[in-house]
Amino acid sequence: MIRLTHLKRDIVAAVRYHRKPLLAFHLYFALFAFALWAPVTGWLLQGLIYVSGEPAIGNEALLAFAVTPVGGTWILLALTFAAVLIFFQHAGMMLIASRDARGRFHSATSALWQVVLRLPKLLLLGLIQVMTHLILALPVIALVAFSFQALLGAYDIYYVINVRPVEFWQFLGVLGFAVVLLVAVNGNLYLRWMLALPILLMEHERPWVALRRSAELTRSVRLRLAIIVVSVAAVVAVIPVLVSLLFDGMGWLLLSILPEHYAVQIGILLVLLALFAAVNLLAAFFGVSVNSLLTLKIYHRRCQRARGVTVDHEPRYAGWCAAGVEFAVVVIAVAHLVLALNAFSDQEEILNIAHRGNSWDAPENTLAAIERAIQDGADYIELDVRHTADGVLVLKHDRDMLRVAGDPRAIWEIRFEELRALDAGSWFDPAFAGEPVPTLAEAVEVIRGRAGLYLETKGAPQMPHLVPMVMEELASLDMLEDTIFASLSVQDLIQAKQLQPDLRTSLLVHTAVGVVERQPFEILAMRDALVTPARLSRVRRQGQALHVWTVNDPHHMRRFLDVGVDGIITDRPDVLADMMRERAEMNRAERLLMRLRYWLWD
Repeated sequence: MIRLTHLKRDIVAAVRYHRKPLLAFHLYFALFAFALWAPVTGWLLQGLIYVSGEPAIGNEALLAFAVTPVGGTWILLALTFAAVLIFFQHAGMMLIASRDARGRFHSATSALWQVVLRLPKLLLLGLIQVMTHLILALPVIALVAFSFQALLGAYDIYYVINVRPVEFWQFLGVLGFAVVLLVAVNGNLYLRWMLALPILLMEHERPWVALRRSAELTRSVRLRLAIIVVSVAAVVAVIPVLVSLLFDGMGWLLLSILPEHYAVQIGILLVLLALFAAVNLLAAFFGVSVNSLLTLKIYHRRCQRARGVTVDHEPRYAGWCAAGVEFAVVVIAVAHLVLALNAFSDQEEILNIAHRGNSWDAPENTLAAIERAIQDGADYIELDVRHTADGVLVLKHDRDMLRVAGDPRAIWEIRFEELRALDAGSWFDPAFAGEPVPTLAEAVEVIRGRAGLYLETKGAPQMPHLVPMVMEELASLDMLEDTIFASLSVQDLIQAKQLQPDLRTSLLVHTAVGVVERQPFEILAMRDALVTPARLSRVRRQGQALHVWTVNDPHHMRRFLDVGVDGIITDRPDVLADMMRERAEMNRAERLLMRLRYWLWD
């Protein structure tokens, strides 16, 4: 019988007893993953992307790439490399808590070497498991894709997200069923094979044999194993949350009682930050150790033999090893501190870019929203352009008027006179009743001389001449110099550059694989989750600017101002403008203190 209380006792004892070599291996693994594994696997995966003829693949092109042979291979290898990295870390910790052939425990260095020797077997084990999981998941993925197309394919995705029609809830029902099915099928496979890694390590079996033996050992106890695995995972997941809450409270408590002296406050907060980094490192180490030893202890019980007993003899440690590990912890904590401080930038010229005008206080892509954004201090007004059935360029985000005016027809199917008669304001607020869909020319006249134009083309196969039409219109309006031309489509931007070589272009990136920084455009405008200080450094090295979208939360605005991006695209240009004015009035010490207060503990 596998009892959670017994496993808990054994795991805690093992972590306590082997804490120093386990921690040393944790640090070795981090160095291996950062310095060797990530560069090598990244180079291999990037090479596959180059086979497709592009340095990066993003946005809608990702789906098309995924169903190609090269794309399928990329997914398989990426998941396999990730699985092997996890196996590598768990394997080392399992070996440390196990005896070798001479009856001695493995040191961290010995465990690292033994895992490296077994790397080919780990690669094959990971490949087999990933392929099997993908094969089992494919029918469920196909079901979800078919349901999405059948239920929501006729709608603009933005309409679905904001209005949530009945078909949206029907699709969620299908999606929920699919998730349950995936958890049941793939979860059962995970439990079936969860002991394959210790079998491969301890019994020196080949991957296929280890998988078969794992299936035999877990056959009658998988439900019990599921309860144990989920329980332990929940506890481990809560630890970083508790650490974060603890340091949140400590940070604000210290700020409330410290004297109003910038040097003292900054010094205390820097010490607290270093401590936070060290505790996070230890929490991550504890979580990985518990998961690794959980699998090992379950293996021991199912084998009914005491392999790797951890309480007979005191392991032989050299004094320098213990001191070295402790020194490494301090170095890593300081490194975290330095990285956090280097993430701050004194970039002053940050553009305030109003997303569809001030779409927080007025209906998007209308003259009212544009005027409000200009009054709020926006540097650029980001707008979306499409054309009507009779070729008039108008401001419209969605492909139809369903969300805004209840008309399901596509914009390219509606003549301008009909479109002009529709109410584009009441959906937002009755105060804007009768607000029309403006033309691009009308928007330019409102913006001219007061702000720049950040124009995104919303291309579609039904509008093959949209880019040339926009270029011709901007040229006739003498607005090219004050325009940043943006698109999710690389082809649209290349076409625009061919027509107007001096035009500033911005590639909008929602999701991508590969090196997006090598795209031949002046600006990368990336979704907020993709923007990091490291990404900003890479973009700057390519001579490009980095914009981030769509940032409406004041805390996130502060963070990106601190990071030093070149532009922030927001629905709330007034909030961003106030924040930028506030920061401009502060001296350097005040800005650093505010960053430590809000960027780390808000």
